[in-house]
Amino acid sequence: MMSSSTRDPRSILCVGHVCVDLINLCSHYPEEDAKVGTTTANNRCLEQRWQRGGNAANNSTVLGLLGAKAAFLGTIADSHEKRFLLEDFAKYGVNTEQAVVCKGCECPSSCVILSRATASRTIIHSNKNLPELSVEDFAQVDLTPYQWIHFEGRNVANVAQMIKLVREHNKGLPRGEFITTSVEIEKAKPELEALIPLADVVFVSKDFAAFKGYSNKAETLERVKALAHPGAVVVCPWGEEGASACQGSGVMVHSPAFPPASVVDTLGAGDTFNAATIFALAHGSALEDSIRFGCRVAGAKVGVIGWEPMRGLLGSGTLLLKNEASLAT
Repeated sequence: MMSSSTRDPRSILCVGHVCVDLINLCSHYPEEDAKVGTTTANNRCLEQRWQRGGNAANNSTVLGLLGAKAAFLGTIADSHEKRFLLEDFAKYGVNTEQAVVCKGCECPSSCVILSRATASRTIIHSNKNLPELSVEDFAQVDLTPYQWIHFEGRNVANVAQMIKLVREHNKGLPRGEFITTSVEIEKAKPELEALIPLADVVFVSKDFAAFKGYSNKAETLERVKALAHPGAVVVCPWGEEGASACQGSGVMVHSPAFPPASVVDTLGAGDTFNAATIFALAHGSALEDSIRFGCRVAGAKVGVIGWEPMRGLLGSGTLLLKNEASLAT
């Protein structure tokens, strides 16, 4: 849908953040001042593990699982966690050759509490001194291998300049060879609105929509497409209500959610939806088919703990990219 590029449609670069998530799976969300880990049933920590986190890092994981030639570009602290992060990227086939290693910095981390009772996730994030990716870092990257570059919505001034560099790169190419750009507008931060007019595909979260006072998917799409550049695709995932999208002045398309029998881990669900939708669009799927595929893969993700079980689900063929609209009832 997005391009007739002769490049490998699997070559996708994700630009943004990576951190270490310390996951604590609890039977219930702990009470304040409770001694979690004691034998008291309500306070028992059922499992604790490290997991690579960060939106762009998660996007690249899902793309790797789907079979894309995924790459990650961001800063990584030259700390003891670096080996874990790089090895985990490699485990999912994600290229990190372009990542910028920062000496003398501490690795960002998130303490995540998952409640088995409600499937809620509570995240406490810390980034002491790792800098954001600079425009100068991005300018050093050879863009020619990539068919698509996805930007996490953060570091706004720099990301805006990075997207403009991609546009400049595209000026020297035949239209069919253009690199498609996408950006995620997730956090409730007003400055993120400046990125909306710049990208070819804009993912707008339910949280950002609520922050802006938009009450539903339709209103969100109408308001955001008025800010986007002409012909841009706007995608609005809405959790258990599925997702909607539109391109330019075209009709709005919708997909239902595909919840699993039991929701067990919602961490990374939005990142999964975005990555799977990008994967489908990059392969030339129609917009409605693409968001339906995104909803299906995200639905599968929340039914398993972590990323590794997704490998088996994708390997089984049950989530293969196909004509999704034909499945609508």
